[in-house]
Amino acid sequence: MKRPQTVRSRGQRAGLDLDQIVETAQSFEVEDLTMQSLAKAMQVDRKALNYYVKDREALLAILAHKAFADEFSPDAIRAAEDWRDASRIYASSFLERALSLGKLSEHLWFDEPLTTWSLEANESLFARFFEAGFTDEAATRLVTMLSTLCLGHARDVIQATGSMEKPRPKALRAALERLNPEKFANLLRILDHGYDTYGDEQIDFSIDVFLVGAEAVLKRDLRR
Repeated sequence: MKRPQTVRSRGQRAGLDLDQIVETAQSFEVEDLTMQSLAKAMQVDRKALNYYVKDREALLAILAHKAFADEFSPDAIRAAEDWRDASRIYASSFLERALSLGKLSEHLWFDEPLTTWSLEANESLFARFFEAGFTDEAATRLVTMLSTLCLGHARDVIQATGSMEKPRPKALRAALERLNPEKFANLLRILDHGYDTYGDEQIDFSIDVFLVGAEAVLKRDLRR
């Protein structure tokens, strides 16, 4: 009797795995990376890549998440003096990693509750919040808020890198020039001050406000 043939998927037939795909993709500049260019570099049919990676956007997301998580160490968070210090360390590490990604930072997203980018770092920060007396709901909202704050600032900084004039002031100035300035006295005054909302002072201010708000939440919950 003739033995039935085993049907293998395209990815299996090509002898690929996700680690190989990611390793090769990491050698490309973001703007040069396409599914076709990757397939050519790996000497496989483009369709073979789809067994593991749906499309270019999915591939860029994998690269961004991996590069981010690889260097996001929990050690300093564990050694922090208290939850406030832990929050600052977490924010600093998060921002540093996001900035190092450059254009890849655009492909970092919160796919799951909080994120799986660095489970150990998140676990360590949650532990510090729990020790301080935060409820699980408050800790969840605070870690999400802090991560979103840092990622947003990193994207702002990356977008502004190399610009003669920062994007927000430039856009505001262009809009006001087309309108009646008497109606926008406050915006014109703020624009003239030229506050830098892309530098360290901005993220430090944001984290200070975050900590004040978190402290208020903790005191409220402990009174209940």
